[in-house]
Amino acid sequence: MALKNGKVNPLNALGLRRCNFPAHHFHYIIVPKYSPLSYKSIDKWIYANLNGRYYIGQSIDIIDNTITYVLKIGFEQEKEVSFFKIACPFIK
Repeated sequence: MALKNGKVNPLNALGLRRCNFPAHHFHYIIVPKYSPLSYKSIDKWIYANLNGRYYIGQSIDIIDNTITYVLKIGFEQEKEVSFFKIACPFIK
């Protein structure tokens, strides 16, 4: 467990940070083109750079009248969605 700014994140310590299901109150973004490597890289980036609870998982969406698999990423805090969109190098 890494210390960020010299403090322990209680959600990390209790293993409650990453959710196993997409909660209704989270704020979501969809990443249409992704690979398993980018999935792991995005997950590690979120864990290292953000503090709140999050969800990351595969989902189905309709893009250009075609059903495709997408990466669904959700954050409990809306400000983390904005920071993620701006700063994450894996979703450009």
